[in-house]
Amino acid sequence: MRMPDTILVVEDEVFIRLAAADHLEDCGFTVLTAENAAKARALLEGDSQIDLVFTDVRMPGDMDGIGLAKWIMEHRPDIPVMVASGDAAKDKVMKELCAEHAFAKPYSFDDLTKRIRQAIAARRLA
Repeated sequence: MRMPDTILVVEDEVFIRLAAADHLEDCGFTVLTAENAAKARALLEGDSQIDLVFTDVRMPGDMDGIGLAKWIMEHRPDIPVMVASGDAAKDKVMKELCAEHAFAKPYSFDDLTKRIRQAIAARRLA
């Protein structure tokens, strides 16, 4: 029996982070959460099995979501990254970096779940 896929949700807004995590858990995923890039990196550098990272762009700390996505692509290229932002100025950078894995806020949890499943399936086929 295959274990559920693990999603790391990186979001500084606690209510958004918890709502996304709850929805994804209800859809059968195992969910880890982090409120900033530093905590996300600690999880990614540790022993945690992570199948996909979903991150917001704007976060407190030395690294934003785009910086985190770049770090993951360099250090953990096996993990797909999805980036969400309500900042129109960041849209171009997000799309260049993550292509179809870029989300504009607000997004629907159902669309998020569908795209997460597609990204994980595509990774398994690669």
